[in-house]
Amino acid sequence: MTLCETCKTEVPEPQRFCTACGTALAPSPENDGSGDTKLTAGTSGELVIWNRKIPLITNPYLVLQCILIPLGIAIVMGGFLSLVTGSVEMLVLFFVISAGLSVLMILIMLVLQLVTGGGLDTEFLISNKGVAHNAGSTTRALNRASAGGSAMLGSLAGTGAGLSAISQENTVLPWEDVRYISVYPRTQSIVFRSRYLIGPVVLYCSEENFLPVLAMVKKYAPQVAKNNL
Repeated sequence: MTLCETCKTEVPEPQRFCTACGTALAPSPENDGSGDTKLTAGTSGELVIWNRKIPLITNPYLVLQCILIPLGIAIVMGGFLSLVTGSVEMLVLFFVISAGLSVLMILIMLVLQLVTGGGLDTEFLISNKGVAHNAGSTTRALNRASAGGSAMLGSLAGTGAGLSAISQENTVLPWEDVRYISVYPRTQSIVFRSRYLIGPVVLYCSEENFLPVLAMVKKYAPQVAKNNL
């Protein structure tokens, strides 16, 4: 048995997520390079954990994040400094920086997709308690390198985007907090958001488990699924 450091629940091995709160208990296993989904079913089918490579440059959700996150930071920081200094040039400057950062992030995703052979390994969970995803070691290293490099270059937008990515590496969302669900059949992904739209959980499924996972969503969040799917 393994003791969850977050909620102190005893979790039977070899589970890699807490069955009560979804917290990751151990580093994700190495992928065999095939990109195939690995499933681990919990007791009575109430828990499913799998590993999949997240598509990058071909993923419209991630591409949109690369544009919206720097843009949002530019609007907040640039707008604030423009009000303080009384000069609209600060806002324009932050917009230019955010545009350059977005292009850079998209280029990095393109390179990573080619180098990794399809994307970054990530572990996903869905159970009767909620949903969760846990970034792999490569993703964690890249997020820290991005935030650190942007800080050294003096890019507030880049540093903010990197820190935002770090904060979402291991995200757990209980069913009672789920308010919005979006399904993207093209990428076989399901996005779960809370009422505050902060810290969304994205489950990237495979062709084999996409429909079973969607069925679990409808089972454990019937009202939200009815209103959003």
